[in-house]
Amino acid sequence: MISTRWTRRLAPLALALIVGLSPAPARAQEPPPEGTTGESSGRPFDGYFLMGILAFAALFVVGKSARR
Repeated sequence: MISTRWTRRLAPLALALIVGLSPAPARAQEPPPEGTTGESSGRPFDGYFLMGILAFAALFVVGKSARR
């Protein structure tokens, strides 16, 4: 019988093998529709602003837990 200690050591290895050996299809990116020159559309500021908020929240949580 395998002890709990060995089970805990082998679990990450087994999980990595299962995930690493599972077949995953590689999908190619669809070509852009004809007539487009590759210009980006949308509002990039919104993405940068949201990323800044998320980074601040992550730093806040890390800093808050480090003080304890």
